[in-house]
Amino acid sequence: MSKFDFSEQSTLSSTRLDILILHSQKGGPGKTTLSCNIAKELARRGNKTVIIDLDIAQPTIQHIFHIKDVKIKHTINDVLLGETAVSEDVLNKTDDPNLFVIVAKENVEYGEGLLSMLEEIQKHSFFALHEMTKFLLRMGFRYVIYDCAPGYKLESVNAAAIADARIFVLRPSTFSYEGAKQMLNDIYKKLNIRSLNFFVFNQLPPTLKEESQKLLNSWRDGIVELYEPETITFLDFLPISHEIMEMALKGEYIFPESDPMYGKLTKMVDTVVEAIDVMKKAKLMEDK
Repeated sequence: MSKFDFSEQSTLSSTRLDILILHSQKGGPGKTTLSCNIAKELARRGNKTVIIDLDIAQPTIQHIFHIKDVKIKHTINDVLLGETAVSEDVLNKTDDPNLFVIVAKENVEYGEGLLSMLEEIQKHSFFALHEMTKFLLRMGFRYVIYDCAPGYKLESVNAAAIADARIFVLRPSTFSYEGAKQMLNDIYKKLNIRSLNFFVFNQLPPTLKEESQKLLNSWRDGIVELYEPETITFLDFLPISHEIMEMALKGEYIFPESDPMYGKLTKMVDTVVEAIDVMKKAKLMEDK
């Protein structure tokens, strides 16, 4: 018998699992906060959703959803290292009955211990992520969100390879823009087999001078042009929210419905979800 009682959940019937990842070239653009809010929004809509922390070196999702250490039986580290089979023991409840979390381990050994651990994770991660997909399908999940480690970590690249949609998060800086172009060209274009690609600029100043907005527009167009002849879709320019920054001081990161960021988030989720639906329906027609 399942240790989780799903009978009270307002889940929609699910015949498929859609995989989304959020990724960035460097840390700091607000990728994890967006990951958690997208997962929360999908669950709020009645979808059985799980968010998985793949940022092994600097995991934070456990704290965003206030999951106590004593509640955690296994982490994604255990799965990626092959130390435990994928099971319900990796799932952690949240205050939303439709939303679950798979956390990463924080108390890693530094120095050689950490390096060897990351090497072992890289060896097992591709197989383990495929096993995770099969498990989540069996459990009836509708969406999985991977919050990937920044940069070229192999477990993040492996998650990108199996994703239905990839959302690349950039800060409004020359360094972030140039780094994003390099990574998109090095990795994403070469993985463009079955996935949709999106990008968003996050943490913009609330007000911008006209020349700064023109520069941002040119960066947006530059990424779109870089990706041609394939397609990458721009989602939005997201400003810094002082209300959300104050919430973070208290350990709260989920956007309140009263904040303008929530409205922007829902539009982003609509765009990504609808695009995945169109892609998968087209694939079904091709297979008939």
